[in-house]
Amino acid sequence: MAKDLPVVAVLMSTYNGEKYIREQLDSIFYQQGVSVRLFVRDDGSTDKTLKILREYSCKYPIETFTDGENVRPGESFMRLVYQYADKPDIQYYAFADQDDIWLEDKLLTAVEAIQLKQWHGPVLYSSNQYIYIDGENKGNRHKTIQRTDLISHMTRNTIAGCTFVFNKQLAQLLKTAGEPDSRVIKCRLHDAWIMLISIVCGQVIYDEKAHMLYRIHDENTVGIRKISLIEKIRKIKKIIFRQNGANIRLITSREMLRLFGEKMSTDSKRILHLYADYQKSWKDKINLMLNCDICNECLENKWFFRLKILFNFI
Repeated sequence: MAKDLPVVAVLMSTYNGEKYIREQLDSIFYQQGVSVRLFVRDDGSTDKTLKILREYSCKYPIETFTDGENVRPGESFMRLVYQYADKPDIQYYAFADQDDIWLEDKLLTAVEAIQLKQWHGPVLYSSNQYIYIDGENKGNRHKTIQRTDLISHMTRNTIAGCTFVFNKQLAQLLKTAGEPDSRVIKCRLHDAWIMLISIVCGQVIYDEKAHMLYRIHDENTVGIRKISLIEKIRKIKKIIFRQNGANIRLITSREMLRLFGEKMSTDSKRILHLYADYQKSWKDKINLMLNCDICNECLENKWFFRLKILFNFI
């Protein structure tokens, strides 16, 4: 490991990834201008994933751990952050999915962008992606620059965690603050949570250029994937009957205020309190309903959004 190169800990959660993981591992260890160390948490694979990791660990710096639980991607990635945030020789952290392909400049581009910020607090870099289907690059996932403000990200998770690179300050902040309510990571996943914390407690960089191939296939666990009609019907049923994500914006905002309230600006706290307090009184409910900035950014029709506020669905 070259001592003069920035050291990046790549955090990967794996689950039955034997089909594509070799290609991803090759791309990770072919990164230019950085020293890479790969830390893997396996989420209960039953295929040859662990065997492949052991094979690669004979050539590359890979540390794999399993704790016998299948906790799904969000919790698995957060356990990796908590496990390795205090590694003394690590300067930067990056998330990696098991089935993508990185371009050789992915990590160096991110590290240089973070260094250019000259900010001594938490910094998160994120970027666009190339959509990769059946061996073909289909072009940019996002055609426009993605927003990185609090109001937008309280509703929209448009920037994928597999593009994230962040500094040690952010990793340690996440660990020392403690874990949020488990529903936040289950419903919003690790990347939405970390993006929100970066927005209110640090600096966020968005690179409109893509530096990785984001593979789309039938087995995608999260993100863009091909889904059947039956899966679509199940998803709609969950939303209608509130089986998943009920009051998740309220819960998320309360957890952000509880864990990071002392570190965020007055304006960020004001926005979060609109979500966190709206069920306390009719006045608080009306304050959220009449906030045009929030209503205009919601994924739903703004009048349907207001109706959901009225019946405590947000």
